[in-house]
Amino acid sequence: MGAVMTSLTLGPIGTAMVSPAISVQQRKSVTQLMKEYPLVMDTKLKIIEILQFILDVRLDYRISCLLSIFKREFDETDYVSQDQVTMRQKNIDLESIGSQAEGIFGCNEESASLDLDGQGGRTFLRVLLHLIMHDYPPLVSGALHLLFRHFSQRQEVLQAFRQVQLLVSDSDVESYKQIKSDLDVLRQSVEKSELWVYKSKTMDDHLVVTSGKKSKAAEEESGDKSLLVQEVGDAGNQSQENFDDGPPLTSEQALEYKKIQQILIRMNKLCTTVGPGDFVKPRKHEQRLLRNVGVHNIVLDLLQVPYDEKDDCRMMELMRLAHKFLQNFCLGNQQNQVLLNKHLDLFLNPGILEAETVCGIFKDNLGLCNEVNEKVVQHFVHCIEIHGRHVEYLKFLQTIVKAENQFIRKCQDMVMQELINAGEDVLVFYNDKVSFNQFVEMMRRYRRGELLDTSPLEYHVELVKLLACCTMGKNVYTEIKCNSLLALDDIVAMISHPDCVPEVKEAYVDFLNHCYIDTEVEMKEIYSSNHMWSLFEKSFLIDIGRVINDGPTPSRTLENYVINGIMNILTTFFNSPFSDQSTTVQTRQNIFIQLLQNAVRMSECKWLTPAQKFSVENCIRTLAEIAKSRGIAISMHLESQLVTMFHKTSILTRQTSKWLLASKQTKIERSSSQLMRLDRSIIEGLQDIVSLLEDQLKPLVEAELSLLVDILYRSELLFPVGTELIKHTEKLLEEKEEKLCVKVLRTLREMMAIDVDYGEKGDTLRSSLLTRYFGKNFSVKAAEDGEQKKIIPVAPVTHGPGGEFICHFA
Repeated sequence: MGAVMTSLTLGPIGTAMVSPAISVQQRKSVTQLMKEYPLVMDTKLKIIEILQFILDVRLDYRISCLLSIFKREFDETDYVSQDQVTMRQKNIDLESIGSQAEGIFGCNEESASLDLDGQGGRTFLRVLLHLIMHDYPPLVSGALHLLFRHFSQRQEVLQAFRQVQLLVSDSDVESYKQIKSDLDVLRQSVEKSELWVYKSKTMDDHLVVTSGKKSKAAEEESGDKSLLVQEVGDAGNQSQENFDDGPPLTSEQALEYKKIQQILIRMNKLCTTVGPGDFVKPRKHEQRLLRNVGVHNIVLDLLQVPYDEKDDCRMMELMRLAHKFLQNFCLGNQQNQVLLNKHLDLFLNPGILEAETVCGIFKDNLGLCNEVNEKVVQHFVHCIEIHGRHVEYLKFLQTIVKAENQFIRKCQDMVMQELINAGEDVLVFYNDKVSFNQFVEMMRRYRRGELLDTSPLEYHVELVKLLACCTMGKNVYTEIKCNSLLALDDIVAMISHPDCVPEVKEAYVDFLNHCYIDTEVEMKEIYSSNHMWSLFEKSFLIDIGRVINDGPTPSRTLENYVINGIMNILTTFFNSPFSDQSTTVQTRQNIFIQLLQNAVRMSECKWLTPAQKFSVENCIRTLAEIAKSRGIAISMHLESQLVTMFHKTSILTRQTSKWLLASKQTKIERSSSQLMRLDRSIIEGLQDIVSLLEDQLKPLVEAELSLLVDILYRSELLFPVGTELIKHTEKLLEEKEEKLCVKVLRTLREMMAIDVDYGEKGDTLRSSLLTRYFGKNFSVKAAEDGEQKKIIPVAPVTHGPGGEFICHFA
């Protein structure tokens, strides 16, 4: 095969091309001769396609070999004893896997057939170099693709292996078959959308909209609908209700709508599962499967289908399900988030569903949040100004200022600056007497269930939460800005009002904590004034007592506010170094003792969860230490309660440590279901093993990539003085081949970087490959002064362009 292709590509011209005496006129005449015979060029293009196919087959073969290697390693660990089964994953010998994996790249005699030509790839490389010298852009581009691919074989295999999806059970196989079937149906429906999407008589008269470009009225209507969106667990019932309404359809149209609806519902359920307390958890195995088959691409195409948004409520329901799928597709999956981030511009419109999807893309993804630019922040702030005060816009801004329990200062500053620039259209506060009374009346009606439109109340709560998020992490710049927006007097007045609802209290207390207490610069007013003690007496003690007496049933919101909000701010306030310098604690001993007593009573509630109990006891410990350090006298009964509680906590801590230690020890007997779960966890951990393998092979990957630089380093010997390679990159840009152009230019740039350390394994691989390609006339010699090893040609170059290189391939 290699000989046939060499003959076809080089032919009788091949001898002339490697001749030392070839002249520029001869090269031109050869090029002209080739141009006069288009059939020759077409044949060579077919050869490029054949070579691409062969490389694809080789890639599939190597993936199969890697899977076999992993299977052998897993099978060998099956013979370990039962008391070692928990260490099964650790027993996998990555060093052995790495050495076996290297064997599939043709570095030994057994894998020589993978080199395509029986000469270690030498003839194959010679063919590619000759094809690159042609003055025919399609042929040169194809040859360059093959050349870069030839020198990135290890990288290609590792990248492909990351996409491997293992189907470990019958249910996985059935899920895969269902997904593939649904994907084919969905793709066909999207491609033929003009045949089944409802069209009204006036659709041609400006009522046609797309998901990317919606009218203001349509956005407000869809925004109102989106506020009532239910979780996917109720998606079937909700979708059915929405599908019962709408304009009349033909039976074929109705069938298409129904098919897509059921497919999207199934896709949504595949992405997530609902745990205790309605907690939604991602199913990463299924998310990865959906990603690998490309479901998200078809859903993105569906979102861009034109439809009549005024009348076609069924299509609006499909759009809702499609957005919900993308959100669930991204939930807790950073790889999926990165994929959808590439299509971010599709979602940068005023739509409420789009805002929710953008939140899903960035949620808890520190890397993506750090890349957010001003354009995106400005878009959502302008949406608030122009399209209404929807909480979804604010929730996106909350998402990007905090991710993975880290505060992103750059985003905090950007968001704060844009909010300040927007002014009163966005920053809605109820500071003056008239607006404050209106807000209090709104809260009264909300408490009684009489408030029909809750959006103003929800917007204000989320705005205060956003400002609190912007000051988290002790950001001095945003702290100063927020101090000017919400004064301490206004905060105390709002929280202390008897009609203030828990949602508002929680937001204001969080803002108070981060903007006035847990700050970089001391806010003297908070420690020297009466504001905090007034809150303790008129609000905190009352709310704590209400929760103790009523229990968790009446108001879960109030319970969360007291246990998380109040306990947290008490801990932060009294732990603050600025609080130590204040003498107000001694003068307010009565209120302080009441706080401690109520906290102890709260810890004795039987309905507290372990996390809630920990929060309360942490607050009690802080208050007790303050009482001891300030010499505050407490009653004997209260002191005995504290001693008993701390003793129980100490015993529980020691016992928990024993449990954790016991859980790490091996068990003699395991049920079959436990072993199945263990097997599943190992298989799902395959991606982690691949990452470790990738780190191990990284020097070899880099060493292989560097070989192309060595081959092209003396470019004046491979190419004529006219730098045809660089000129070809201009044609690549004209033909929209940006990626290939960048690869070429990056390779040329790296020719200037000589002193690169690839490690011992990398240097060994480079030496082996250079000897294979250039023959034994090239050798690796160490410089006498101990510098890095360099490739030094034994014989000087004494003949024409590229002569030495091409002659060695013969």
